[in-house]
Amino acid sequence: MNCSFYQIGGFQPHIQWWQAGRGWSDDKKLVEEIAGRNSPLWPHNGEPIELVLGIKRTGTSHLLLSERQVRDMIRAYRQPFPRRSIHALEFESLSPIYLHSKEEFEQIFGRLKIKHIKGRTPWDNSQENKAFSTSEYHPERGAFEHGRLFYHILGGKGRIDPGKFNLHDLSWADGVKIYSFAISLRSPDTRPSQDRINHPIALDCGLAQATLDLSYCETSAIHYIFYNHRMLGAGSPKLPFVHGETEELDDVTISARLRDFFSAHIHEGSKGGSKPIVLLVHNEVVSMNMLKNCGVDTSSWKSGLRDLLNFSALQDHRNDYRRRDGPRYRDDRNRRESSNGRTERSRSPRPSTSGSQLRYDSPPSRRTSFAPVYVVDIKPHYTALIQTTTASESVTAIAGPLGLDLVDIKGWCAGNDAVTMFKIWHAMVSGPSINEQRELRIKNRDPKLRAAMIAATNLVTPRNDSDFDPTTITLPTQEAINHDDSDYGESSNSDD
Repeated sequence: MNCSFYQIGGFQPHIQWWQAGRGWSDDKKLVEEIAGRNSPLWPHNGEPIELVLGIKRTGTSHLLLSERQVRDMIRAYRQPFPRRSIHALEFESLSPIYLHSKEEFEQIFGRLKIKHIKGRTPWDNSQENKAFSTSEYHPERGAFEHGRLFYHILGGKGRIDPGKFNLHDLSWADGVKIYSFAISLRSPDTRPSQDRINHPIALDCGLAQATLDLSYCETSAIHYIFYNHRMLGAGSPKLPFVHGETEELDDVTISARLRDFFSAHIHEGSKGGSKPIVLLVHNEVVSMNMLKNCGVDTSSWKSGLRDLLNFSALQDHRNDYRRRDGPRYRDDRNRRESSNGRTERSRSPRPSTSGSQLRYDSPPSRRTSFAPVYVVDIKPHYTALIQTTTASESVTAIAGPLGLDLVDIKGWCAGNDAVTMFKIWHAMVSGPSINEQRELRIKNRDPKLRAAMIAATNLVTPRNDSDFDPTTITLPTQEAINHDDSDYGESSNSDD
């Protein structure tokens, strides 16, 4: 399946049917025809218009129409088929974006508008993308949208068409289980930073399970306090576990309990075939080191949902065809070989892909297996949303700014945190796209968070576009995703 999309608005759009002169598009006309009352894109059942949000590896956002939507527009407005398109493989993530009115689309469209500066080479200096218009890799933005797509697949909205988002294998969706794992770390911990990362000292740990709509499964939460470390949390008080009974056990017993927990659930999933686990954590590196030090085998686990949603395979498929010539990977500049061996332009131009001008004629092969566990770190999701690391060092620190009401956040209880993680992730992935949420939260959130988010924007948003060099932008980045067969290497045991 050749899954191509057509960009509307933004930098170098594919849809340029309504020209206002000098090559500029009539944006008002385009907005009216896309989301106005008479648009052919409105579903007959009264649902909102569903567009596709594509986020590239650099973090830039692009509004996309599917090929079917473009054909509906062509029939309605008698316009020519666009000469250019872009393939799904060019994006880090593809996710739904919903339009309930023309005014809503106008706001989203406006944030992607390019400012034309006389005498300067055009580039993507839109409000939405100018902070990401470099070659630096920003996986956290695509990872946020992977979460939204995952939520929609499992019935959070129940309206997406998998094929529209290049999803060819959803055999995992019926059997996937969602768990969380939380730990409270020793405080203060004066050891060198690398020791704190590689050999974290936990005061307690918590586990919980959620339903497919991310609601907490009552009575599923487990809370263990490390008896040996119970006096090492002098920096803050211990809070009562409100979801069940706490057990105080020694390190060896808790390690065995954790090994048994994951072994049992992974074995149960493997018996039924495609039944992977999605595991929420806060601070993935430390959490995985904690589990490995307890003897849990994480060697075949995967980081993020990218691989589960098959975006990793799509990217590998794309890179494979970039490395070799052949009938499945060819330059699509409407050229053909004549009988005398000379290359000449075809008389029948066909739509081509933008940027690299590549065509991909077949999807990657269907997977035969899944990783047992896909680990989702809620911390980079949150920092990607607000574009600052402010107030992200604990589960409760994130929960407050997201509007989640907690009785008492000044203290530690990993059992409570394990349940709170579901609420945090639900608050982010059940909402609009990362860009829309950021705008809404700036407007509606408490003054402290709003000030932090605006300050972060000012750090990466130049005040004078004419003096701005996009190559000078720097942003706080998350660790790049490790694309080896295992994202966590070999499991190890440690008594530390």
